[in-house]
Amino acid sequence: MIANTQRVLGGLILALAGSGLALAEPMTIKDAKKQLFSAKNSEVEMIAHDFLTPENAALLEQVAQGYAYYAAVAVAPDDELLKSEATMLVANHHNADAASVAALAGCNAARKSATPCEVVALVRPRKWEDRDLQLSLEATLALDADYGRKGARAMAISLKTGFFGLGQGDDAAAAAVSVCRDKGAEDCIVVVSDE
Repeated sequence: MIANTQRVLGGLILALAGSGLALAEPMTIKDAKKQLFSAKNSEVEMIAHDFLTPENAALLEQVAQGYAYYAAVAVAPDDELLKSEATMLVANHHNADAASVAALAGCNAARKSATPCEVVALVRPRKWEDRDLQLSLEATLALDADYGRKGARAMAISLKTGFFGLGQGDDAAAAAVSVCRDKGAEDCIVVVSDE
């Protein structure tokens, strides 16, 4: 595909392999809550590019502030930023790398020019640092409010799409994966389990 997209996707695969997320045993809710960020605050990191004017950067930053973490904004450098269908903001992924891959894929599919798209902004939780478990804002809130306090329960997530599923009762892990897949994801894995 596009070199930039391949670079980000390669980075995502390395980051996931390095974190052990896809290989490790699921965490308990107690351990998972220690890993998660506050759902109250996020921050936008602007990524400098020669083609991005200060005015456009400020506008994109202002727009990105209204989106749930993890989010990314990708633009086609040769297209008119404010009128281009290629300007792509995706949100509510489980990490910034996954959001970047999704934003780049959408942007590159829609761009009219030959120059590949670039990520120009990332939305992460405030005081972000790399952790073993990262969840979208929506999944973070669901883990806190809907996961349950007793009995067998599990959460599965899709790294590619940002989807997730919760399961409770007998075979909670399989139920969580099924709910996640029913939303349209094919890569659902159990990341939190108390069975």
